[in-house]
Amino acid sequence: MFPVQLRFAAPPSFIAATLRAGLVVVALALVGLGGGCASSAGNTARPSAMENNAKQFSISGLNLTMIKLAPGTFTMGHPPGNGAESDETTLTQVTLTKAFWLGATELTIGQWRQFAEATGYRTQPEKTGEGMWAWVGGTASYEKQPGTSWRNPGRVDKPDENLPVSGVNWDDAQAFCAWLTQRERTAGRLPAGYAYALPTEAQWEYACKAGTGEFDPANADEIAWHGGNSGPEAHPVAQKRPNAWGFYDMVGNLWEWCQDWYGPFPGGSVTDFVGVEPASGTKIRNIRGNSFSGTGAHNTGYTNRWGTTNNRDGYRATLGLRVALVTAPDAR
Repeated sequence: MFPVQLRFAAPPSFIAATLRAGLVVVALALVGLGGGCASSAGNTARPSAMENNAKQFSISGLNLTMIKLAPGTFTMGHPPGNGAESDETTLTQVTLTKAFWLGATELTIGQWRQFAEATGYRTQPEKTGEGMWAWVGGTASYEKQPGTSWRNPGRVDKPDENLPVSGVNWDDAQAFCAWLTQRERTAGRLPAGYAYALPTEAQWEYACKAGTGEFDPANADEIAWHGGNSGPEAHPVAQKRPNAWGFYDMVGNLWEWCQDWYGPFPGGSVTDFVGVEPASGTKIRNIRGNSFSGTGAHNTGYTNRWGTTNNRDGYRATLGLRVALVTAPDAR
């Protein structure tokens, strides 16, 4: 059901080095929740590998490392202070009852290219030639630059295949996840009951905080490309230090789409929190993590939300995605 090359997990420094060099990240550890162990290199996983909750694996062909997150409880949001905005300060204890997997890195141009070439999919900036919104800073912040798209994001002479893909909106991300789900099912690598999707906002923040109980990084420069050190432009994934659970660029580099709807945190204690579609008013999807353009403590914190500001049509040089693997009913 899930034939993957197996080996004990490489350290994060090795993963980062191979990603930077454009090499294939292979043979990562698969360790079951029930105590199952990875086999030696060169063997394929038993059909029950996914059912045993593989701890870490690489998606065949995409070379995208997926890391398992066990169920757990964390505090969502940020206490008042340190620049936290009002939509972050309703602290909410969230319990996630289902394991899920999340990409160790943001999706790259090279990985998106495989989808585009396999399906002929084109984003709106490609279709119209109008381009996407590029970050220019100052009072303007963004300007539309004709001819730019994920293929040519601007600000770089030659797009690096390991740059995070940008200039895709929420619907584009849904199309990618649907393609990947179908591809993996057809290949027999995805058992029934699982699907690739964007993470919910709660899943994203759970992975970002990584069990630390912290709300802000001790040293943002170590983990994030932000307005103070980025250029300002996006950088190839996995160049900064990963967080405690092995995820790169959760803060900075690019904002990341989430699956659910933006709205107030509920407060109190909730289980498997998902932002629901508002009955009226502004209806927008969640975006988390900030980007290479953000400056200051608030913009490099773990809870920064895009909020209700404009600039949310998705075709932004500062906005990309990270892929999750969830139980199918959660792929809303």
